Amino acid sequence: MNSNLKQPALRHTALALALMAIFSTASAEDEVAQLIKPDSVVIVGLGALSGGKDDRAIYGQYNGKRNSDAYAIVDIDWVTRDDATGTWMRIKVADGGLDDREVSFSREKQGAWKYSAEYSELNREYPRTINTGMTGVGTTSPVISRLAKAGTGANVNIGTERKAAGLGYEQWLTPQLQFEANFKNEDKSGARLWGRGYACAAYVCGSSTTTAMNQANFAAGALLLVPEPIDSSTKQIDMRLNYHDDKLLLSFGYYGSMYNNANGSLNPIVPNAFNSGLGVALPGYPAVGNNIIAGGGMSLQNVLQSAMALPPDNQAHQLYLDGSYGFSRTVKANFKIAYTHASQNDNFAANGLTGAPAGVDSLGAKVDTLLTQFGLTARPTSNLSLLANVKYDHREDKTPLYRYNLEAEAATPATTPASYTNNGAAWFNNRTSNTKTVAKVEASYRLSPAWRATLGGDYNEIKREVPTSAADDNVAGLTALRAKTEESGYRLELRRSMSETLNGSLSYSESKRTGSDWTTLSTLDPAIAGTTAANLALINQYCGGKACYGQKLSYAAILALSGNSVFPLSLTDVKRDKWKFSLDWNPTERLNVQLVAEDGKDTNNAPVSALYGGKAWRESGVSLYSLDAGYMLSEKFSLNAYASHGEQTQHINHSTGYMADLHNFNDAAGLGLKFKATSKLNLTATLAYLNDRNKYGVAAASGVSGTTVTAPSAANTAQAAIGLPDATFRQVGLRLAGMYALQPNADLRIDYGYSRVKFYEWQWSNNGVPFTYSDNTTVNMQNRQNVADIAVRYIYRF
Repeated sequence: MNSNLKQPALRHTALALALMAIFSTASAEDEVAQLIKPDSVVIVGLGALSGGKDDRAIYGQYNGKRNSDAYAIVDIDWVTRDDATGTWMRIKVADGGLDDREVSFSREKQGAWKYSAEYSELNREYPRTINTGMTGVGTTSPVISRLAKAGTGANVNIGTERKAAGLGYEQWLTPQLQFEANFKNEDKSGARLWGRGYACAAYVCGSSTTTAMNQANFAAGALLLVPEPIDSSTKQIDMRLNYHDDKLLLSFGYYGSMYNNANGSLNPIVPNAFNSGLGVALPGYPAVGNNIIAGGGMSLQNVLQSAMALPPDNQAHQLYLDGSYGFSRTVKANFKIAYTHASQNDNFAANGLTGAPAGVDSLGAKVDTLLTQFGLTARPTSNLSLLANVKYDHREDKTPLYRYNLEAEAATPATTPASYTNNGAAWFNNRTSNTKTVAKVEASYRLSPAWRATLGGDYNEIKREVPTSAADDNVAGLTALRAKTEESGYRLELRRSMSETLNGSLSYSESKRTGSDWTTLSTLDPAIAGTTAANLALINQYCGGKACYGQKLSYAAILALSGNSVFPLSLTDVKRDKWKFSLDWNPTERLNVQLVAEDGKDTNNAPVSALYGGKAWRESGVSLYSLDAGYMLSEKFSLNAYASHGEQTQHINHSTGYMADLHNFNDAAGLGLKFKATSKLNLTATLAYLNDRNKYGVAAASGVSGTTVTAPSAANTAQAAIGLPDATFRQVGLRLAGMYALQPNADLRIDYGYSRVKFYEWQWSNNGVPFTYSDNTTVNMQNRQNVADIAVRYIYRF
């Protein structure tokens, strides 16, 4: 009886397995056939946009959709294979009807040879509109014309256009040896937002008599918008030999980059009419006379229309050898060595630049870089994995040093009117030699089938050039520089599979940066006439009675020389902490949920003055919390959603009376669905929301009088009370799509997209009043933008 009951079930199971085997085989055969002879696809269509170009300023920055109300859709992926020879040919066209089109062609015989060609364009439309009286915008000689009233000029939009073309070739010389060569040329043209400003120094422009100039009749300074003209090309060459056998992978190659700028300098033509603080047209300060400084000065007008240097021609050439070696199935090594020579010797005079040191016709820049890297991975047991990596990067700047700028100083004894000499500070070009050593070790151990622990360590050392004397290298605007910094830290991570449906991980990392003593840039010098007794005492106590500049001093000594000392963010002592938690939950085959939470903080760990407190950057933090979920209601209907909240903070105590508390909030959410309405119709929809807010907290810092901390000044307190408004950006995006199968190899697709943007940025406009340059030029962008984008595509496969 029992035997009779089991027999039908056994037959059904065998039949089901047989059917599964048949269909699985058929499916696998289809997949193989698709790999051997993949489908070619041609997509053509039309799209239309709502609104004007101001509504599409943000939406159309990079996709070529800002300036046209309609666009063509052309996408092609044409693949052919010659079965007799095994030769493939592929032609691809992406976004052929837009300004960011890409076209490529390749032909190859696998394991033998391949050649290819490609062409691409990428346009960037600057989203803001310039209203100006300037003509020749985007040329090397723009003519600036002051508008009688802001907003009455011509609207001008600028942007950049990139056109790139490339060729490639590959040849297998033997079964183990391959040759590759690639060449790419990119031309870039257009203009980008740029400008210049100047506030008259007393030895350049102003009064040449004992009577001060009436600023009600003259402009002492001005700020002008002068877009940078762009007309450059970049050529890149990459050639290599690749070798491989059972254990060794090796690549030996050459990489070269050549940059050429057709524009050497920007020479604006500037009228002698600038806005006063009340918007009244005034002439600029005239040049001071010979009695103020030998040779006289330069008027504000001539300063503003002097040549502005543009990026110079330069090139770099690199030889490299990299690869990997498998000592065994469980131990592998990787390595790289590269030597790079970079140079820049563009001629000053040919670019319209004057005033170089005598006998110097170019910067003559030369920078040589040697990079070596070695890494090792091992798995000594099935439960233990090890990793180690070290990289050494030595950059030697061989650019000759010359005095490119001399700063005037007041004549001694003082004169009336005040006069100046050209024997002040001498400013050299800056060299950037440094040596970087980076090391990393990591061990990961499976404690049990459910638990895995990872421990890692990191080390980063940078050695750099610092000035030794003001006579050889004079650096201004900073307190001190550091010849060496070291940062070391550790990482811990614990992962656990809590069940078949729940996995989680928790990680924590900490690092600290310290370094050598500091090279002070203090100008205290006993040889300078008029040095006060108090400063002489400081010089004797901390600088050995000699000029302080270039001496190595401790934090404490530098703070004693100046309690307001600011230590650069990239060099000061720092403590970093970061933790991260993640959870992946799959309670059913239909539902998946992922949770991520992370938080990090960097803290300035340098000593501070007990009187002045810590100056400059003090602390920054970042946090992110996100939730992603996907749910399949049925085989035809699925949903996905996400939400995230992020914050970034930065606390800065400025050296001149105020403290900044910068806080960025970022919230994002989205919902998506896919629905197979019928066997021929598929629908998708996505809705996305973004809210980004920058909050600028400003507070007045306390003052110092002698050895006493005083209350903030009335002016700083009043300014802090005014504060700064928030800058906000909100965007809602909706995308709907439907695709209908007209026949087995042809579809019709309709896409609808909607973008709504609202933002407020006080930097360019506040309460409807735009920022105005000294010639009444303004820069604006519509702060509410709504655009709809609808497209119809016909998709044909063959």
